[in-house]
Amino acid sequence: MVKKTKTSIEQMNIFNGYKFAEYIDMSYFKEVLKKELSLEFQSESLGEIYMEISVNHPDKKYALDKIFFDCIMYSHLKNVFVHDIAEVPKLEVFRTRVRKLIEKLNKKDSIPQALHSLMSEDGFYLMDKLNITSLTTKFIAGFDFKVEKGELKQARFLFTEVVPVGTRQEYFLAGIDLDFENKTCLIMMKNKLHISKLEDEQMSQHLDKTINSLYRRSMEMVTMELLVLEDIEVKSDRRAMYNLCKDLDSELLKDIRKEVSDKTNKSVGLSVDNFIKDLFTTTKKPSGNDKKLLDENITSLLIGLFVKTNFSGSKLVKKAKDMKLLGYPTKIKFTSNKANRGATQSPSRTQPVSSSEMFHSLYISFRDALALEQWSISWFTDTQFKDVKCTDVIQTTIYSKSTNFHIIFKPTRPLEKEIIYHVINNLNKYRKAKS
Repeated sequence: MVKKTKTSIEQMNIFNGYKFAEYIDMSYFKEVLKKELSLEFQSESLGEIYMEISVNHPDKKYALDKIFFDCIMYSHLKNVFVHDIAEVPKLEVFRTRVRKLIEKLNKKDSIPQALHSLMSEDGFYLMDKLNITSLTTKFIAGFDFKVEKGELKQARFLFTEVVPVGTRQEYFLAGIDLDFENKTCLIMMKNKLHISKLEDEQMSQHLDKTINSLYRRSMEMVTMELLVLEDIEVKSDRRAMYNLCKDLDSELLKDIRKEVSDKTNKSVGLSVDNFIKDLFTTTKKPSGNDKKLLDENITSLLIGLFVKTNFSGSKLVKKAKDMKLLGYPTKIKFTSNKANRGATQSPSRTQPVSSSEMFHSLYISFRDALALEQWSISWFTDTQFKDVKCTDVIQTTIYSKSTNFHIIFKPTRPLEKEIIYHVINNLNKYRKAKS
């Protein structure tokens, strides 16, 4: 029996996963290693960290792989497409589908034959071993799933494509997160710039250069091979987003609107009567509804002036936090019930749209709107409201389309699974509620 030396162990554990490095944040990665594995590293090199653990702490290698997988999945894949799962497959049916998927995508000539035996429907993390250079090759780099009492709870896949960037071959990733408990499918991507064209027209047909293209490819090659998704109900989604946005706005400004209305109701009514008397001297006069609408618009403008004078953006944010709201809208693009469209936004993610005078000039149209097709919301990161002073937020922009429900997380800093699911779950509460 041959005794393995340290050198032979190092040769067996050569790190080949550098193409995944752009998808993690090294500082956060090392923080998690310290917290979960009680290991600290000075090195900024993934290869050195992998080598040290493989040689000196081989019992922690699997945990390291999982942390690497988690960091790739949830740090920078900030374009998130959300679908509802129609039916949760039985465990054995799912495993059979996964096995066929692995056979189809991974067990081919462009992937080293020596790794094929490691690619199993039981799950695998091969990000550190795969250095695939054959352009347009598509494969699963990692896959895991969770089962409780014989039922599927979650499954995750890293769908990877080799793309040309200048003279280099790099990876374009889609993280697919299937939450079977809540019947939610997330397809997550990072926008990758500077993917080069291919001269070979036939190969070009298999190259994905945009997130929308990779999204469609991952749907076709992975998601639809594993399960059935519900059809997108765009009218319902847009109405749901309107309801959420309106609820946040109403809660934040409810007392302010009441105060202004109570103090000005009588004088605004008299002013409107005088305006009509001065403008319409003939028998033809505005209808009662038009008069009421004018009254409401003037009151809304007064509310805007009151907010501008008495509440800075930061004061409104603090008010929202004190009220334990999820966050506050920063941009809206809506369709009213008269087929009119309106849009307005605040100057930044740290100011609610209600701090803008333009919002109040459009408020009556927004109040009577039918749907939001696009909007932005800043979410408080202190989701448990443990720190009253913390008003830190992350901003998302939400697009409701007939083909997908698309959320873009705006911050440049790395995300975490908890905040992603906080956003998704709260949006889905409205999307799945009966109108």
